[in-house]
Amino acid sequence: MLDPEDAMSHSEVTIFDRAAESMLPAERAVVQAGRLRRLVSRLLAAGGVQAARLREAGVQDAADLTLGELARLPFTQKRDLWDAYPFGMLAVPRGDVVVVHGSSGTGGQPTMVSYTRDDLDLWSQMCARALAAAGATAASTIHNAYGYGLFTGGLGIHQGAVRLGATVVPVSGGMTPRQLTLLRDLKPDILTCTPSYAIRLGEALAEAGAKPADLNLRAGLFGAEPWSEPMRARIEELLGLRALDIYGLSEVIGPGVAAECLVSQDGLHVNEDHFLVEAVDPVTSEPVPDGTPGELVFSTLTKHAMPLLRYRTGDIAALRRGSCACGRTLAKMTKVTGRTDDMLVIRGVNVYPAEVERVLLADGRTSPHYLIVVDARTAVKDLIVAVEARTGVAAGSRTAAAAGPGHAELLASGLERAVGEQLGEQLGVRTRVRVLPEGTLPRTEAGKAVRVVTWASGAAPLPGLGERRH
Repeated sequence: MLDPEDAMSHSEVTIFDRAAESMLPAERAVVQAGRLRRLVSRLLAAGGVQAARLREAGVQDAADLTLGELARLPFTQKRDLWDAYPFGMLAVPRGDVVVVHGSSGTGGQPTMVSYTRDDLDLWSQMCARALAAAGATAASTIHNAYGYGLFTGGLGIHQGAVRLGATVVPVSGGMTPRQLTLLRDLKPDILTCTPSYAIRLGEALAEAGAKPADLNLRAGLFGAEPWSEPMRARIEELLGLRALDIYGLSEVIGPGVAAECLVSQDGLHVNEDHFLVEAVDPVTSEPVPDGTPGELVFSTLTKHAMPLLRYRTGDIAALRRGSCACGRTLAKMTKVTGRTDDMLVIRGVNVYPAEVERVLLADGRTSPHYLIVVDARTAVKDLIVAVEARTGVAAGSRTAAAAGPGHAELLASGLERAVGEQLGEQLGVRTRVRVLPEGTLPRTEAGKAVRVVTWASGAAPLPGLGERRH
């Protein structure tokens, strides 16, 4: 485990569990194979849908199972969790469950996940690994603005901070003025929250007349939403820290499945000694080569309460192998570029919201506040992108207003045209862009940002969209 004194003398390279995170790949493969066999044995003994599928695939015994046979084993999907709601996927006695977490699920149906004490111990280790990768040590103070509750974000990071030996400020989401007060007064060096809320905190800091230098933040771990490189740059500009990605989902364990390191900041280290990772073609379900985007699939090698074999996440990313300058030898995953269930099909073209964000923020004249509206009022869907201009650039800014309403409208029109052309070139589909006055679109104070809405009937699209429809 991480030695606090060693961490302080090597502030750029902190590793919580060096033996596991820097293990030789061949040694890790032996560990993974043994844990895969134990996972399959537990599933066969527990019965249920996963056991039935294993037997249908010809797996009656896990004794001779190898990593090379992984691709022939059956998948598990979110639908399985829904069908077994709430405790039908348990592989332990009900009395061994000490915590239940969950989410609404992408389709609005609850997805509940159970944890044993050993599962909580594992989770705290994974989040401690992520925090250490961000440069946190036992001497750190961690401002945790993820929501606490059924959502795994807040409590997962909290447990990891305690496991690391750091001081944690469990502020949760919302109450932005109070958050700024705590950031100034308690001087935390690590911030954890969603990327959209990090933007909100940075803007609120500027609105209060303060500067990033007034804070003590060195790094932040931002997850629970896909976010782009331009958004990373904007967060770093607003808050004066190194913005790092963290990945997880409640079905696998929560945050801590993978995280970026402070040293290279070029992909997320997957804790593959506990979560065996694959990338498969979302359509054919066949494995894709490293470096090729595919749907992430995880096998939870060491979970007890609700172990999952080859769980299809719906998240799109690419994998790559090799050592990192930080000393870790874990496989890396790219940022999640989209979800199979978030993909929009507009006039036959597949569009991911993250691609839209990348184009918007790369322009430099638009803010991180945007909303993608699928206009489904006619048989052929149309795509509308509503976005606010950066302060001082176009409609709604003081500079534009001072020059007169006609000038502001002209600036907005030109920006709409330019961004529309950029989106058309990058996405391969025509979009209607509306540049709105600053402050028009809602800010996210807690939870995940809503980036896409569908309008199927009635008036609207646009001005303000009235009551937004999902």
